[in-house]
Amino acid sequence: MVETLEKEAGGRQRIEDLERPQLDNRSYRVITLSNQLEVLLIHDVETDKASAALDVNVGSFSDPPDMPGIAHAVEHLLFMGTEKYPEENAYSQYLTRHGGYSNAFTSSTSTNYYFELSYPSSTPACSQTASPEVSQTNLARSKDDSPLWGGMDRFGQFFISPLFLEDTIDRELKAVDSEHKKNLQDDTWRMIQLDKALANPGHPYHRFSTGNYRTLHDGPVTRGVRIRDEFIKFYLTHYSANRMKLVVLGRESLDTLEAWVEQIFARVPNKNLGQNCWDMPVYTENELLTQTFARPVLESRSLEL
Repeated sequence: MVETLEKEAGGRQRIEDLERPQLDNRSYRVITLSNQLEVLLIHDVETDKASAALDVNVGSFSDPPDMPGIAHAVEHLLFMGTEKYPEENAYSQYLTRHGGYSNAFTSSTSTNYYFELSYPSSTPACSQTASPEVSQTNLARSKDDSPLWGGMDRFGQFFISPLFLEDTIDRELKAVDSEHKKNLQDDTWRMIQLDKALANPGHPYHRFSTGNYRTLHDGPVTRGVRIRDEFIKFYLTHYSANRMKLVVLGRESLDTLEAWVEQIFARVPNKNLGQNCWDMPVYTENELLTQTFARPVLESRSLEL
């Protein structure tokens, strides 16, 4: 990889001149903010859409054994209002107004959030060769012209000051439960759960990961647990800027994108958490050399070794 590394004041780093295919006319820049959040910026003068995605190094493997599915539930709840945008639908309504959408997913070791929106035909494309110093006047004008700023600002608040509104929790837990019930008759999910059940009981892969109303509400409430407090505790324990990677793509120049990212995402708290790692084997000698037969919901035949 051909790259140029620059170190800047405030602990920020910048990598330029990334190696790319000859037919790729996009421009790229990698920066590390002062809070250790790593960002890939992509300038595409021809795109009619803008997008961003942020991945956090925490997933279902970090669920406490007595509350499986909490990472998935926290993913849902971050959409339900922030201090800056307290209306629970402010984010989705903004994206809808700009022909966009958002989603998220929770995997074993990470949680990924992303959105996309459309530029109006009147939005001017910015040259990648903009001045390295973006003036405040030009920056304000760019924010007014581009829907990407508003999407990024609403998105970034997920990781700065989410509210975990009490009156949204039960509804979102029922949404998680609905996903679980849908999966019960899905052969792919059934095979995944069978595979997990046959894994090393000491490894978090063995545990139920998507969660349902019983594991996230009924069981904890019976034990006297304040479930909202547990969701906030999980978020504060595992979400940190140094565990996050962000990608932003837009028409704006790299300098403008960098300035916007700095303004929004440098405020994400950095707790200097270690990267999550699980060293124990998923399968030990006790789980290997096992033959398993499963009856699918739909007609299907497969052999997996």
